Amino acid sequence: MPTPMSNLAAHPPMKHRMLKLLTTSNPKIQKGVKRGYLTAIQHFAPSKLSGTNVCSDATPECIRYCLNKAGRGGIYKKGETTNRIQEARVKRTRLFLDDFLLYKAQLTKEIASHVKKAEKLGLDPCVRLNGTSDLAWEEGLGAMFWRFQDVMFYDYTKSFDRYMSFLNGPWPIQNYYLTFSRSELNHDQCLEILNMGGSVAAVFDDVPPYFCGYPVINGDTDDLRFLDTPGYWVGLKAKGKLKQSDSPFKAEIQA
Repeated sequence: MPTPMSNLAAHPPMKHRMLKLLTTSNPKIQKGVKRGYLTAIQHFAPSKLSGTNVCSDATPECIRYCLNKAGRGGIYKKGETTNRIQEARVKRTRLFLDDFLLYKAQLTKEIASHVKKAEKLGLDPCVRLNGTSDLAWEEGLGAMFWRFQDVMFYDYTKSFDRYMSFLNGPWPIQNYYLTFSRSELNHDQCLEILNMGGSVAAVFDDVPPYFCGYPVINGDTDDLRFLDTPGYWVGLKAKGKLKQSDSPFKAEIQA
């Protein structure tokens, strides 16, 4: 099940120094510029790293190989176990959990600024709120999606129920697109979704043209999943430590 906004664990209020919520510097989302889109992405501290689980459907292998520590996020000074990027993700998550109204006001401001930036560059604005989380934003930010109807919001999710709501409707947000994500535990659900015309992202050692009877597109060319042909696998090449492992998180191509 998705993590409803109202069911997240309550914590004593904390004072938060305002920090930036969205960024356009993620290498993957920058690839969308060549197709005319500028994406702003938000990174929370995934799973339970903030003290509250913001990835309710995360599996053991998903947690083990999370891209939270990819790139600069995984670079630590000698003897240290965290860095500024990880600390900022925890603070961002705690702001959302501890003071939702302040968080929402900041997010609204940043999305409006992002829209203006995209317009100046001649690009269409997009926003991905679940960069390293899996929250049901449609449950708590419906009004914001309506406010920014010219912005395409999109995310990935491992919640089968949530994705089925998106696929079958009535999905409450017209400008919010979801792609299902394969894990080591949900392969049958992936096939069910594909059979119904949905799209599923999966990690491979080498992205094949077909997998389990369905065509595969290269999901590493950009992050603009809402432009994909429905009913396809979205193939992502294994990266980081996952590349060298035999983890079942990767989709195995049968000989």
